[in-house]
Amino acid sequence: MPDRAREPKVAGWRLVRHTPEGAVWARGRFVVVSELVQAELPDGSGTGPQWLVSVSYKRRRPDNKQVQRALRAFGMAAAEEDNHEPGIARKFWLPVDPAHRVDCECKTTEDVIVEPDGFKWSNPKPESGEACRGCAHELVFGRPCPLHGEVAACP
Repeated sequence: MPDRAREPKVAGWRLVRHTPEGAVWARGRFVVVSELVQAELPDGSGTGPQWLVSVSYKRRRPDNKQVQRALRAFGMAAAEEDNHEPGIARKFWLPVDPAHRVDCECKTTEDVIVEPDGFKWSNPKPESGEACRGCAHELVFGRPCPLHGEVAACP
């Protein structure tokens, strides 16, 4: 059982800082946050250890080619993209135990939001009573919710 986040397997990545769950790495204009977290497993069987790699490029969402380059560097080519909020990073999850490596059930139980650039993220269905993740993201990062605009308009 691994006890730490994934590290790059190729030269050229620079360690920027350690985090409680892993580390922030940079290479050119790539920034990758690599963590080992305890999170809800994609098959809904409870929580367990998962590697999480968040990738951004030039402080924006990377395109598919850029993502594949970063995922290969961190040995995460088999990871599933699963974004639970808007933002500039694309997030990739890989359960440590291969038995739990299935598509995340949130993609069927939550609304999947597709932004104009094709970026997909999941949000609780309105009838669930859970808060909009786009609105919560706005409160932290100051970018308007893609669904509701300014926070004042959020339900």
